[in-house]
Amino acid sequence: MGPASQTHKPVTSTAERETPSIQGVERPRHEDLAAQFSHYAVPVWSRRIPALDGLRGIAILMVLMRHSIFGMETKSKVLLPILTAGQLTWSGVDLFFVLSGFLIGGILLDAKDSPRYFKTFYIRRAYRIFPLYFLVTGLFLFRHLPFHILPGPLGDHSPLSIPWLAYLTLTQNWWMAHLGWFGLFAMAPTWSLAVEEQFYLTIPFVVRNLNRRQLVAVLVSMIIAAPLLRCLLQYHFPHGDFSSYVLTPCRADALCLGVLAAVLVRSPAIWHWLITRRMWLRGGLVILLTGVVYMTWQKWDEFRPPMNTFGFSWLALFYTLCLLAVVSTAPGVLRRALSVQPLMGLGSLAYCAYLTHVPLIMAGRRIFATILKVSDTASWLPGGMLGIASTLVIASISWRFFERPLLRLGHKHTY
Repeated sequence: MGPASQTHKPVTSTAERETPSIQGVERPRHEDLAAQFSHYAVPVWSRRIPALDGLRGIAILMVLMRHSIFGMETKSKVLLPILTAGQLTWSGVDLFFVLSGFLIGGILLDAKDSPRYFKTFYIRRAYRIFPLYFLVTGLFLFRHLPFHILPGPLGDHSPLSIPWLAYLTLTQNWWMAHLGWFGLFAMAPTWSLAVEEQFYLTIPFVVRNLNRRQLVAVLVSMIIAAPLLRCLLQYHFPHGDFSSYVLTPCRADALCLGVLAAVLVRSPAIWHWLITRRMWLRGGLVILLTGVVYMTWQKWDEFRPPMNTFGFSWLALFYTLCLLAVVSTAPGVLRRALSVQPLMGLGSLAYCAYLTHVPLIMAGRRIFATILKVSDTASWLPGGMLGIASTLVIASISWRFFERPLLRLGHKHTY
């Protein structure tokens, strides 16, 4: 929200009200910071950095590519290296977590002293998250409600292993951990939304009640504790490998790294260090990227040690340094590449696209398998492309006619 003089400023312009999200996360407004770099001043973080929209676009693109292309199994010597190169595209969710922590943490830090701190935060969250979430969830869970409106073959198809009440309360990730799987696969992506919403129930109170030093200590403790908890679950929980992926405490390192980055860039000393010692940041990125390449070469997936122990933390730290590199770099090739309109536009559509892409990709594959009478393997790629196209069309309509108007309503509530 920016400095105190801007924290309580009413949102009046259309541009200010139209705030895209990361899986439902309203982002703070940013402007180009070029004029401020020459003085090494801490930026006004309530203004817009378009490149962050591009990072959000990359995150959703990774997720879409994972489920439409790179998740395919093959024995082809031609396709195998290509699919291996995209092995870690599932980690687009981890990039979402880091971005969410950074943007939400920044909003809370800038509005920390507002008398409407909690009220405005949760009202805006409600406008952004719940209408689309409950619409999509209702469409897929309607026939599973305990009223038996659709009896017969349709009602018996794809039984609901996770109670509908869990989806209503956004606690489905805990049920998934208990089952050791996602349950109804059309609703599988909602696990990460549940993680973020549970995080939002706690982080506003932490930010509000702790000073900067205490907040940093808590965040660092959570970042260290998360991989240790994942290691513990591997050996002492029936579905420890899967639980490490979907439980909120186990994914707190990525979210807390994002919040920690938001805290650090608001420190004049650390901000000055970032923009005058960029070689250190680039060196850290190279080291972490080497590890990411090694993980890809080893074909580590999200449910196997060592990825789901310390590997998640490595990825989260890599994405955090990527984010810091973007926000601390003067306008240039990197910022221009991330600020291209298609990538920024994709970032705006991320929330709806994330919620709907799995069932639409599944439907696309069924259509190809039925019409062309081909195997599941043969329908994987064309069905996935059809599903992505459908997802983007629906997400575009949703953003224009449903999500954006609701965001405007939410932003009538100011800090």
